[in-house]
Amino acid sequence: MGQKMAHLNHLKAKQIMSSELLTVSENWSIQTLIEFFNRHKVTGAPVLSARQDFIGVVSLSDILNFDENPQHKLSENPLTQFYYNTLEGVSVDDLGIASGNQHMDHLVSEIMTPEIITADIECSVTEIAKTMHSRGIHRIFITENEKIKGAISTLDILRLVAES
Repeated sequence: MGQKMAHLNHLKAKQIMSSELLTVSENWSIQTLIEFFNRHKVTGAPVLSARQDFIGVVSLSDILNFDENPQHKLSENPLTQFYYNTLEGVSVDDLGIASGNQHMDHLVSEIMTPEIITADIECSVTEIAKTMHSRGIHRIFITENEKIKGAISTLDILRLVAES
């Protein structure tokens, strides 16, 4: 096991990152964001401004924090229960709960984290894992010449550990 884990120390971000970067707009409603997460089976994405600049990150945790706010209780927002119970492709319209939900009235820009945590494309996977652990985050964005080129998630790290 020691030799295989040592192998992880030599891997670089560019070797395991996902270069297909799904992004969301700061002006999307939270409902649109939830539908996007469901459709693509992701739990987070970088946020773009109207000028296409990266301005933050939004994740499932941000949605859940929004829903935990006393002003947005589950009883006021049945869409929350929908999200908790399914990632199987049932739409809000199918459930007939599109009207009167808080997710329609609030934007991604209200719930996103206005900070993007990055690592250089040549950074070791071990350093990335340490950063993710110390910051309590589930994804880190990989940059080359200060431009975002991809992302690494906790699932990417777990896949490596499972395979080694």
